[in-house]
Formats: sequence, C-alpha cells, structure tokens
Amino acid sequence: MNEVITYRLAGTGFWGYEFFDAERNQVGFARNVTMRQEPVRIEGSGVSWSSQFWLDNTIVPGTSRRVKDSRSMLEIYRIIFWQPGLYEVRPAEGESVQAEIRDGVYLFGPPQMPAVAMTERIREADWAPLIGSGLEVEPYFRTTFYENVNDAFQMMVLSFPALRFY
Repeated sequence: MNEVITYRLAGTGFWGYEFFDAERNQVGFARNVTMRQEPVRIEGSGVSWSSQFWLDNTIVPGTSRRVKDSRSMLEIYRIIFWQPGLYEVRPAEGESVQAEIRDGVYLFGPPQMPAVAMTERIREADWAPLIGSGLEVEPYFRTTFYENVNDAFQMMVLSFPALRFY
C-alpha cells in the first residue's frame, strides 16, 4: 500500500495541486493559469502531459476530455463523463478504468472490481511543503494505492480531480 498527499495551491490567476509521497518527496503536480484558456499541465514521475478543455462546452453523457503527451501531442488517455459521479478513463492503449465518486471519495479500478486506488478529501496533514510566496497551500487529498501501479497510472489518479467535469 502506498499513500500520496495532495496539497492544493491557489493564488491570483493560478491554481494547482502538488503531490507528495510518504517520505515528503514531490512526485508531481497539476497546474493551471486561470486568466487564459491555458491547458492544465501535469508533470512528474517521467510524465509530461497537458489537457485543454473549453469551459463553455456543454457536459452531457459521453463528453470527453483528452490528456496528451506534452512533447509528442499524442493522446495518452481521455476522461469520459457518463453521469454525475461516474467516469471512464480510456487509455490510448490498454484497458479502461472506472472512476467513481461516492460521498466525496474517488474510487479507481476495473468496473465491478475492488478499487485499485482511493482518493479522499482531507483537511489536515502532519506537515506542509514550502511553496512560493503569495500562494495559499492546504492539504487537500490523501490517495491510497492498494496495488503497485506504474507511474502513468499513478499520475492519472492523482491528477483526476483537477481534470474531471464538475
């Protein structure tokens, strides 16, 4: 079992999530500049992705958001909205993963199977990282991985709250 704590950052025209492992090492981040229609950047563990989504899009069942490799611009996976609280993460290669939100807890894994990972909202943590001045930093999520997963799967799970449809 592996745990990662996500800290939410907020500042004027900026928001982001920073991901830290149990040894307090940063494993990645998801960030966005809100003043422009900039893509969300996702970096860490050998991953460099981006995802663009126009805020004026209508969200209906089947609406998807693509996540692309920042260098090659090839699609890595897409998040598909099926109904409030139920999403599919469909990789360009491999099996789809279901992402379900129940009572504010995110569960990730194959449909009808036990969760591989769970993300839950927290309000406190043992420590907080020192991040640039002028930013609000707060502990926000604890993600527990119940199985060993590859770096790409880990970054998909950690960045999901930043990319899902509201």
